[in-house]
Amino acid sequence: MSSVSRIIAAARPSLTASARAYTTTAAEAPAATEGYYKVTQTRSLIGVPKSTIKVLKSLGLGKKIGRPVFQPHEPSAAGKILKVKELVKVENMAGPIPPEGFQRTRATKGYKVVGKMF
Repeated sequence: MSSVSRIIAAARPSLTASARAYTTTAAEAPAATEGYYKVTQTRSLIGVPKSTIKVLKSLGLGKKIGRPVFQPHEPSAAGKILKVKELVKVENMAGPIPPEGFQRTRATKGYKVVGKMF
């Protein structure tokens, strides 16, 4: 037992097992589930409040309708998606991000896209 656990046990000997579970170390914590949300903007931002536009920008959306963005399964991403649920379409993706999630649609400044590589 760690020193914190001993102090808590000495102060309150009537703690339940569920209360003692909060004193575990970070190595014993369960790993986060792997997977991603595929978020696609489906509606325009015209007439939308500025706070909602800021949430869309933080998700990586707002430039083009129909462009997907991949967000990890985290509570912060889920809260943002719930805030803008009327403007986006969400799909649950298991495993790593597919290759189309990293493709650029425009060339960097000074270059021209001639054709697709694949």
